[in-house]
Amino acid sequence: MRFKLVLGILIIIAIIGLLTFSPQGRSFREKYLDKYIGPVTGFFKGITGQLIKQQPANRTLDIMLETGLNAISGQNFDLQNFNFDVELLYDSVVVGGQNINVKDSEIIDFKTTGMSGTIQMLGDNKMKIIGESLSVEANGIVFSPQSEKDKISFTLAGTPTSLSLDNIEKDAMTFPDISGTLKFKDWPPLALENDNLNIQKFKGTITLGEDTLMIIGKVEKASLNGVDLSLQA
Repeated sequence: MRFKLVLGILIIIAIIGLLTFSPQGRSFREKYLDKYIGPVTGFFKGITGQLIKQQPANRTLDIMLETGLNAISGQNFDLQNFNFDVELLYDSVVVGGQNINVKDSEIIDFKTTGMSGTIQMLGDNKMKIIGESLSVEANGIVFSPQSEKDKISFTLAGTPTSLSLDNIEKDAMTFPDISGTLKFKDWPPLALENDNLNIQKFKGTITLGEDTLMIIGKVEKASLNGVDLSLQA
């Protein structure tokens, strides 16, 4: 029975090929069959078009990751026209080519307006910020560019104690040995311990406070220890 069915399908395919590609078959088809084939073809095209239209666009999935600062060690964040605020135990501060020393304080509150540059997350909870800005404020002291320049350059290095990055976009972020808590979609929180987490197309915020790093936003894809979380129910 199965053999007859397969044979029948092969014969139908052969006939369709003959009607489509041979001159005689094409003439016969145009004369006798097109008036019937046309509506059927249009029907299948309509079905195909509806299926294509119903394909969902790239979905974004909610994610919240609570971990430590070292989780983003090795990550770089490129910023354009960004207002940046960080409080840190500073190792060095250079603004407009001059070293800045804050008397009687190891902590500096550093603010920028319209910053363009790069934030480099180093090991041992260290970070380095290189960029230029419309203005820079260090512990209440404001630095502005010279009149013939649009922006003032700066370099800042140290250990952040408070950090806020809004509207961050990152194509991919890899956390090869992460511990903390992961909330994904509408699932209960997942406890992480030396796990491998990868997320793609992240948009959201990164904040640091009281030794806790929070990464909150949306992603298009996420995998944990090689398992694609995006496809899980």
